[in-house]
Amino acid sequence: MKVSRGADDKSGASGSGEGGRFAVGLRRRWRWVFWPTLLAALTASAFAMMTPPRYTGVAEVLLEDAPGFERAAPIDSETLQSQAEAAASADLARRTVARLDLADNSEFNPTGANGSDGKVDQRVIDKFLSRLTVFPDPRSHVLRFEFVSRDPALAARGANIAADVFLQAQSEAKALGAKEAGEGLSRKVEELRAKAAEADAKVEAFRAESGLLTGANGQTVPTQQASDLSAQLATARSTASAAEGKVDLLLRLEQNGRLDEAPPSITDDTMRRLVDQRAALKAEIAEASRTLLPLHPRMKELNAQLAGLDAQVHEAAQRDVRLLENEARLASDQVAALSEALARESRTMAAGNADDVQLRSLEMDAKAARGQLESYQQKYREAAAHEADNAARAEARIIATADPPRSPTFLKGWQTVLLATLAVLATSAGVAAAAALASDEVAPGPRPPAPLPPQPALAPPPAERREEKVAPETVLIDPPSAFAPLATGTLNAPEELAARLLRFKTADRNLTALVSAAGTGRALALALEAARSLSRRESTLLVDLGVTQDWFVDILDRDELDSVEIPGLAQLLAGRAGYGEVIHRDLSSNLDVIPSGGAVTGDALSDVFAALASAYGCVILHASDWRAPVARAAAEAADVVAVTAPEARLERAIEDAGAALGDACSEFLAFAEKRPKPAREEEVV
Repeated sequence: MKVSRGADDKSGASGSGEGGRFAVGLRRRWRWVFWPTLLAALTASAFAMMTPPRYTGVAEVLLEDAPGFERAAPIDSETLQSQAEAAASADLARRTVARLDLADNSEFNPTGANGSDGKVDQRVIDKFLSRLTVFPDPRSHVLRFEFVSRDPALAARGANIAADVFLQAQSEAKALGAKEAGEGLSRKVEELRAKAAEADAKVEAFRAESGLLTGANGQTVPTQQASDLSAQLATARSTASAAEGKVDLLLRLEQNGRLDEAPPSITDDTMRRLVDQRAALKAEIAEASRTLLPLHPRMKELNAQLAGLDAQVHEAAQRDVRLLENEARLASDQVAALSEALARESRTMAAGNADDVQLRSLEMDAKAARGQLESYQQKYREAAAHEADNAARAEARIIATADPPRSPTFLKGWQTVLLATLAVLATSAGVAAAAALASDEVAPGPRPPAPLPPQPALAPPPAERREEKVAPETVLIDPPSAFAPLATGTLNAPEELAARLLRFKTADRNLTALVSAAGTGRALALALEAARSLSRRESTLLVDLGVTQDWFVDILDRDELDSVEIPGLAQLLAGRAGYGEVIHRDLSSNLDVIPSGGAVTGDALSDVFAALASAYGCVILHASDWRAPVARAAAEAADVVAVTAPEARLERAIEDAGAALGDACSEFLAFAEKRPKPAREEEVV
């Protein structure tokens, strides 16, 4: 059997007792729950019957961005909240109240009074605003208008008219804004037109004063002249370079005798014709040389013609070279003349540069003024067109109108009664539970033992025990205390026995002790008092192995004190009860007790003892007779055996117990019983 099971059973036993006391405390306080709950149900029912229901009408308005030139920043959460506050303003409320004619409605104006000058009383407006709620939908650009009234039709009309008044106010504000904007734009256009004209006049006056006249393409005359000279100079330089290149090419071709390869651009018609004739003559000479010798008259004639053509070609080439050289010199002279003219013009422009800079500044100012004028003229035309076409509309539209609601939003009859009843029920039950827990927090403290009158019997008769009880719930019956130390002083009172038993407890092993006698019945009281003393230092359990005396059940904390059968060790071994059901709490201490519950038999005793020893620091086993089989099983599980007997028979009891249990346990303690002396007559009350 596992150790953890024993620990759980111990806690279960304690929890069972605590739970029983808590349940008893709640049953005693049932009136704390019943009467407040009944009163709350009756009050809520009366309130539900007397309070008139209220209905809520809901209309929705979608806010949109402004079109065209009126487009502003996108609609954000701040804009939505601002529009919601504007929709619930006092001015719009006054217009809505007038359209709904709430001044004559008894719900909003019970007295029928109006304000001064025939205006709507401010109290009616305040009450209307208290019933109107305008709030934005955080997930869209929608404003929700909610109006509450006792009349469903009025609730719907109030929400719809409030939304319509809001749209009208927006349209009026927009139209007024457009008109004011148009007038402002008109004044601004006139101001900018005068400013632009003034800037243009300054430009022309300065141009005439400084002589910076404007040419055909918008440039001043000096600037345009300098530009023309620059273009001509570039053309002249290109012409001179081309002529010089032609001269060089033609001279190289003449030196190499390759004038027939000269391009047409560097030769004239005469030279090209002579080159063609020379080529034809050479072809004829080549044809004749196939049949004629060089000294043949025909060959001589042809060679003479070729020499004449060569002389003509050379003269033509020289003439072309001279022509090209003249063209190059002319182009060079033109470049020089244009360069000098451009230098003069540049000096002239440098002298007038300051005036040109000032002129450009004035022209830029005039251009900016004209651009600003054109921009405002465009805005003015658009504003005038919207105002003329009556195109100003609200930047919102109704997307859902309110219909008369079918069910009220307040008061919902049976739901209100149920909610109020449950709330009071939970509150009163919590108060009762807290009181029950508080009453159970203080456990009854230990009481001094009440000695029984001297008698030879082992226990008082049942009739005498019943007379000792004043009330079953509070009276504690303590066992007799009639023990005295031995003459040798080896053991003293039960507290001394408890201290001696603790010496057998080690760090790695809990204490298990057997307290037994020779069937006299005195061992149970000794075991109980010693276990109570140990419970003040360690977690302690007392296990009764029988035979149990009648008074023993009165020390146990039970849910029902008059119950006949208390489950104990016998039921645990038989499997009819668990550990949590058989462990009970001593009323006078922190001691846990397992009664016998009947005849204790079974092979599982050793497992039960091992489990209990693992869960408690000290386990005290009681056997009324050491000769019983259950006593031997307990001795095998115990670390020490305490034997009790009258002082005169103690030595013989030790010998008998040693003979019966010696091989099961080697450690024995002796405890002497001392019967109380009879009271003297003068001490009897």
